Amino acid sequence: MRVAIYLRISTDEERQPFSLDAQQERLAAYVATQPGWVLARSYSDRMSGKRLDRPGLQQALHDARTARYDLLLVFKVDRLARSTGGLAKVLEELDGAGVGFQSASEPFDTTTAAGRMMVQMLGVFAEFEREMIVERTQMGLARKAARGEWTGGTPPFGYGYDRARRLLVPDKAQAPVVSRIFDLYVHRGMGSAAISNLLNDDGQTTGRRCRWTPHSVLDILRNPTYIGRLPFNGETYRAEHTALIDQAVFQGAQAVMAERGQSWRARAANATDYVLTSLLRCQRCGHGFVGTSAHGKTGVYRYYTCYARQRHGTARCDQERLPADQLEDAIVAEVLAALDDGEIFQEAARRVRHAWEAAHPGRREELAAVDADLGKRRAVIDQYLHAFEAGRLSEITCAHRLQALEREIAGLAARKAALESQCEQAPVLPADGDLREWRGRIELAVAHAAPEQLKRLLDAVVDRILVESRACIQPYFTTPGVRTLGPSRRRTGIEPA
Repeated sequence: MRVAIYLRISTDEERQPFSLDAQQERLAAYVATQPGWVLARSYSDRMSGKRLDRPGLQQALHDARTARYDLLLVFKVDRLARSTGGLAKVLEELDGAGVGFQSASEPFDTTTAAGRMMVQMLGVFAEFEREMIVERTQMGLARKAARGEWTGGTPPFGYGYDRARRLLVPDKAQAPVVSRIFDLYVHRGMGSAAISNLLNDDGQTTGRRCRWTPHSVLDILRNPTYIGRLPFNGETYRAEHTALIDQAVFQGAQAVMAERGQSWRARAANATDYVLTSLLRCQRCGHGFVGTSAHGKTGVYRYYTCYARQRHGTARCDQERLPADQLEDAIVAEVLAALDDGEIFQEAARRVRHAWEAAHPGRREELAAVDADLGKRRAVIDQYLHAFEAGRLSEITCAHRLQALEREIAGLAARKAALESQCEQAPVLPADGDLREWRGRIELAVAHAAPEQLKRLLDAVVDRILVESRACIQPYFTTPGVRTLGPSRRRTGIEPA
């Protein structure tokens, strides 16, 4: 019998009761004591037993389906899986492939109902043990947080960790940067992208010596650690470390973020909200456009400005600044008008279906072939049974062949179920009613979209937007089925009165 062994540890070997090497030695010795067993393959993982997407396990299951071994051996059942659902799924796949399963330290015969029940019970205990470990860890961390102690991990930017005092302490180099970020955001009205660009231009780096990004700036602004509180599991706890930011300033930052988060129009000073920057192209100098803003008496005004003009002045390019709100409204209106043509959805569905067919070649033909093979083998079983009932074949003669046929049928049935599941996921072309519903959903989504979502939509259907002036702005669409505007220029409605 060809035997494969599976080994697993979840963290570093030094803290495991049985390392990979120890499991390897014990399983190899166990195989050597069994008559007729041959060690054919070995698989291992260094991952949690709760997950089934482990490379070693998936390779073992793949080799089982291709009949490269006859029995999968583990040191303990919890090495295979630490959840009853995961264990049941793995055992079902092995059974469907005609491969047996055995634990060296828990020798139950999984070919019997009692043996399978005992394996499932061991899986229940393994899952219970894992959940208890997680629960005890979480309770310990929660108690530390409630006492105001740092719960571990990398200290937030602006702090270091004093192990002797078990306390966060301000970092002399980083703490002023935190104060500067809050000041720029709350008092000077700058957005996260503008702040990150400013910090990068000044040679500042994050705690990991990386460039600042809008996301890393927002992480600073959201972190209550800077006002003397520690976040843990959705709650914040009062801590003893020194606060870097005043409570009123921190609340002001949260209010600004909430206000800008209500509508993508409201985030006027945030450069990440300029959804057309990657699409606009100046026909006077060939450069793209960047998002800029100006502060007026009634608020902040957003513009798209040619990069050459913004960087080098009007001597390099005298292209006009484009009012961002009006231009975005005009482009979105053109996109929605283009989507009125239902052919865009039909073409998208055809492309998705074609991609599915390319990714799953011959699935329907294979399903038909597997179904036919199932029918043939079931017919053969009926013939054997009829011959046995008629007395033409003995029980001994039939038994071996019937067992083999049943294993083949189990494997074919598992393959048929997998193919049917894949074929059910194949996309279908939408009906006219679906097209109208999709169009309405898109219009509703655009009306309430966050800038990132709107940008993804525009990037999907707009190839480029050529700008000659405010009065002459030309969008070009790329999505099949959308009418592409001709060479004549269309007014966008943003030109000066």
